[in-house]
Amino acid sequence: MLYKIARVLFNIYCHLFNRTRIYGRENEPQEGPVILFCNHQSMFDILPLNIAIKRQINFMGKASLFKVPVVRFFAKKYGAFPVDREKADLSAIKNSLKTLKSKNILGIFPEGTRVKNGLTKDGRPPEIKAGFVMIAMKSKATMLPVRIDYKRMFFLFNSIKVYIGKPFTIDEEFKDGVKPEEMSKAGELLMNKVYSLNEDNI
Repeated sequence: MLYKIARVLFNIYCHLFNRTRIYGRENEPQEGPVILFCNHQSMFDILPLNIAIKRQINFMGKASLFKVPVVRFFAKKYGAFPVDREKADLSAIKNSLKTLKSKNILGIFPEGTRVKNGLTKDGRPPEIKAGFVMIAMKSKATMLPVRIDYKRMFFLFNSIKVYIGKPFTIDEEFKDGVKPEEMSKAGELLMNKVYSLNEDNI
């Protein structure tokens, strides 16, 4: 119920107070486990994602958000769970695999922090968190690349575009498999797929 109410509010925000366009909606898998991986440009990214994707998305969010009681309450009701981005968080991995085993959509921002024009807010290139590659290998879930593009970046009156790419599996993308030492490189290649999405490439 909370998810449905939130979607109505998000629709109002995205379409009434912003100019929002969604491309590639036909690419969303209608059933089965899905890993949705997306660039992370704004703290409001989950809003356009939730109106672009019809099925409920269970997001993996940074652990610090869950330290605020009110945020933790609504996040858990919303199907989100925390991840400690500074270490190998086994609890987050288990929650991810549990989500996918239930044939739901897992939402991940592999960059781990907000990135604009190729740089983090500290002015550094993002370090891709390759854990999503390992989760994809273990779960065999369908992977769905998504890119969000904002213009202006104010709370209101933005131009927001969401590009939903074609789904694929990790085995299709890496036919020879991915060795442990290759996971970081594989994560970078998959994020390149995200950034290549546009009106002509979905």
